Amino acid sequence: MEKEHVIMTDNDIYYLSNNKDSLTKNVYERMISMFLNNELIPGQLLNRRKIADEMGVSVAPVLEALLQLEMDGFIESIPRKGTIIRPLREKDLYERYILREAYECTAARLYTGLPIRWHKDELMEYAALIDNDERYSISQIKKEIIFHTSLVNLAGLPSLTREYLRTTRMGMFCIMNQVSLRNSSLVKKHMDLIEKLTTDDIDEAEKIMRDHLWSGKSLHAKYHLAPDLKRE
Repeated sequence: MEKEHVIMTDNDIYYLSNNKDSLTKNVYERMISMFLNNELIPGQLLNRRKIADEMGVSVAPVLEALLQLEMDGFIESIPRKGTIIRPLREKDLYERYILREAYECTAARLYTGLPIRWHKDELMEYAALIDNDERYSISQIKKEIIFHTSLVNLAGLPSLTREYLRTTRMGMFCIMNQVSLRNSSLVKKHMDLIEKLTTDDIDEAEKIMRDHLWSGKSLHAKYHLAPDLKRE
């Protein structure tokens, strides 16, 4: 039986991202690309009509796309000032990692074992591209989004993949704009992750994914949202 490719393409990401009409989706995806290419930065004021003119569309799909981007946390509307790229804080990144942990650990329980073994060669090849790229470069960040979204997508729940994509894109935007986690250390490799996820033990798979996600981040970061909660 011929294998389907597990690593998602740009088109896969495009059709997954939201359920808006094509013009709105085009504007949304083009603006996401601008965020992830550092063409739009925190604090920058957005001109809706200028965006519409540059993209060759009416203002209506721009307004729809901006509403979605505001829900995703990229922008905010300020009375008497307009729409700006939302200033970022460390807490924004912590919150995204908490959500990311929930989505990815749930997905890992569903796809670990046979699905990983079936697609292992393709996943390992792409994991090597990430591991060999410059850490936190735009190139590596884009690859990591595709890689982890592809893993979540293996769980076979499109709504889970869609929500995960929204969360991780915003998290990567925080990282790119120097909202950093304190006391960073060595990040665990993506190739090692795939090797370990071939296990058939779903509890172990969840732990493996959690350890991977929080490698390189301090415990302060992990428990920032609940500092008084005692944990081992």
